[in-house]
Amino acid sequence: MEFIPMALAMSDGAKFGIGVGVIVFILLFIKLIIGFIKFCFRHPILFILLLVFGGLGVVFNVLLAGILIIAVIAGFGIMSLFNGFDL
Repeated sequence: MEFIPMALAMSDGAKFGIGVGVIVFILLFIKLIIGFIKFCFRHPILFILLLVFGGLGVVFNVLLAGILIIAVIAGFGIMSLFNGFDL
């Protein structure tokens, strides 16, 4: 039985979809980190209150999940477009 690596077995649409999803995730993640740093310096009292009461971690995780969902939807859209909407 011959071994075919997964990257070679994927269609071009799937490769583009994964690439676009990764790029969208990286860009939005960097934007999230920069936004949190700006938030910390602009609102120090609110930042400390959120940090003490645990709300900062919840907010960060919810926004991170939103970024992940957007990246998956963008990657799926590009994959579907390049595959001619043939799943």
